[in-house]
Amino acid sequence: MASKLTTVPERRDDLIVQKLGDEVVVYDPVSHRAHSLNRTAALVFEKLDGKNDLAGVARHVGKALGPSPHKEIVASAVNELAAADLLRPGAKLPRRSVLRGLAAGLLPVVVSIAVPPAAAAASCIPFLGACVYGVDVCCNPVETCVDPFGTGNFSCQ
Repeated sequence: MASKLTTVPERRDDLIVQKLGDEVVVYDPVSHRAHSLNRTAALVFEKLDGKNDLAGVARHVGKALGPSPHKEIVASAVNELAAADLLRPGAKLPRRSVLRGLAAGLLPVVVSIAVPPAAAAASCIPFLGACVYGVDVCCNPVETCVDPFGTGNFSCQ
């Protein structure tokens, strides 16, 4: 396994990355998926810039997390990030003995969800199936909320 830790995995450069405390949210505009990285996975992801080998990444993780089996943590994180398609192709490492000796609180975690397209945000469901006086919630932008008969029954027209 030590020879495998000389590779230099690299994160994709088309991702949108936002730090939220110790965690990081990564949005993939190609697959429309958002990924939440816990602190451990975020520490590894941050250093996967193509310049740091895995031993260097393990040293960085060691400074942040304290003593533990950093090579195994880094290898596990690289596999998680590769499985989420956040790294350039070919970054996956062999899984044998990766999890041996890992502390549960240090395990790198990547949680992924699908993000609906922007058009889905434009969908409209009028309040109670119609509009309310003074609040125009008509779905069609050319419609307005009217009470054509003066009965208090408003509708989009």
